Amino acid sequence: MRAAEFLGGRPDEEGSWRFELGRKLHGAFGGAFGGVVAAATLVAARPLAEGREPAALDIRFLRSLPAGTARARSTLLHAGRSLSCVSVDVHQDDDRLAARATISFVAPDALNPLSREDPAPPLPSYNQGRSWPAISAPITETLAPRTVPWPEPGVALAMRVPWDDPDASAEAACLPADMCVGPPVALGLAGEGVAHPNPDLSLRFAGPVKGTEVIGVGRTARVHAGLATVSIQVWSASGLVALGISSSMLLG
Repeated sequence: MRAAEFLGGRPDEEGSWRFELGRKLHGAFGGAFGGVVAAATLVAARPLAEGREPAALDIRFLRSLPAGTARARSTLLHAGRSLSCVSVDVHQDDDRLAARATISFVAPDALNPLSREDPAPPLPSYNQGRSWPAISAPITETLAPRTVPWPEPGVALAMRVPWDDPDASAEAACLPADMCVGPPVALGLAGEGVAHPNPDLSLRFAGPVKGTEVIGVGRTARVHAGLATVSIQVWSASGLVALGISSSMLLG
């Protein structure tokens, strides 16, 4: 299965993309799970940056996407020798704006092929993880994340990539990245009686996803005046594949 197929995506005659985001792809706060929406914007943006690789994604979740058809309209903001920038607006079926993403793509042939990285920590496997208790979020049944041990502060979860698509590493990183935002906030504020949706996600893609499993690690960096700031790491068998940050709004 390709990433676009998992997301119910298809290009339409007007140059935009349509995604059928059914209930199985919905999150805990109503509407499509943010990681799915972020992955869909990458699928929609790629045709405007052919031959280039995603380097960065910044997305704002403005309102929920109900089950049904979502439309993603892409605009090429810049096409330089080494860098392209694409904006993607995701609309509800009634055409109201639900999310806006800005995605940077780099031209591999314009870059020096220099690579350096720190040794990766031993990565726990999905089978070592603990299944999540049942919560009112269909996406947790679809992706079946498991909590896994991690040697550093934060909450780590493992999941299996739901497609066999080596060209969709960035899309794969979006899923654990957004999934790992909520648990450290929920655990750190247990008993406070607050909901904590995240209205944004920023990722920098550090390398390709290798293997069938990915691990997202979320750590609450600070809680102040009703906003929690969460740092994000995404790992696979190839090492670190994405770094990011997200905000969580604490709603009483």
